[in-house]
Amino acid sequence: MFKEKIARFGLSAMGFVYVLVGVLTAMTAFNWGGQKTGTKGAIAYLAGQPFGKILLATMAIGLFSYAFWRMYQTFYDTRNLGTNFKALFTRGGYFTGGLFYGALGVVAVKLIFGGGYDNQQDLIIKALNSTYGRTFAVIFGLILAGKAIFEIYFVLSGQFNKNVQSSEMPPKAKTTLLKFGLIGHSARAVVFGVMSFLTIRTGVTIRNKKMSTLEDAFQFLNNEFGDIVLGLVAIGFLCFGLFMFVKAKYLYINIH
Repeated sequence: MFKEKIARFGLSAMGFVYVLVGVLTAMTAFNWGGQKTGTKGAIAYLAGQPFGKILLATMAIGLFSYAFWRMYQTFYDTRNLGTNFKALFTRGGYFTGGLFYGALGVVAVKLIFGGGYDNQQDLIIKALNSTYGRTFAVIFGLILAGKAIFEIYFVLSGQFNKNVQSSEMPPKAKTTLLKFGLIGHSARAVVFGVMSFLTIRTGVTIRNKKMSTLEDAFQFLNNEFGDIVLGLVAIGFLCFGLFMFVKAKYLYINIH
């Protein structure tokens, strides 16, 4: 029961981050203020709000909870996926997700104590500007491409629909979850694909290399395709956040 609560709290925290990213970026796209921001920028945004440290502490706990749950799923195979290629691919997605959101929790903790978050990419930047920078750029780019492919695969493989339909939730909640999830996962696939392209291109052709961020991807989409496309992708991120909220409330959590 305690592990289930950790999982649901973590899913809610992740949902909140994506809602915030989607809202702030959509507001910018439609000239309503806001800012193009990624997950770290969204966490930093909380620091400037009333009760900022309380919000950051809550988010840190939630993000660490999500990271714990993803790692637990990875190593204990709570969904009984097995060890074939498809299963390892899925569990690898859980693992990288756990690492990413655990690192985001660290960002929240640093902000609580007055630290910054811009130095999070220092090790990656050093690697990309080393003798083997081009190789590292390709590797990081392919990792991001893998995340984009994982998002597409999760929806098209039927696993996404199967997970929702097998859950014990009201029919209306299932319909809502499917719609939000389809839009949200598609938006993530687009953004991870753009980040992959930018990382590989920047790493191979330009000095002072860095791994592309969500902000870079949003800026690229805005520059190349305009405000409407950026707004649609931002709404996709908002839908993904709402999707996580619905999952947190209703999704069956296997804690064997």
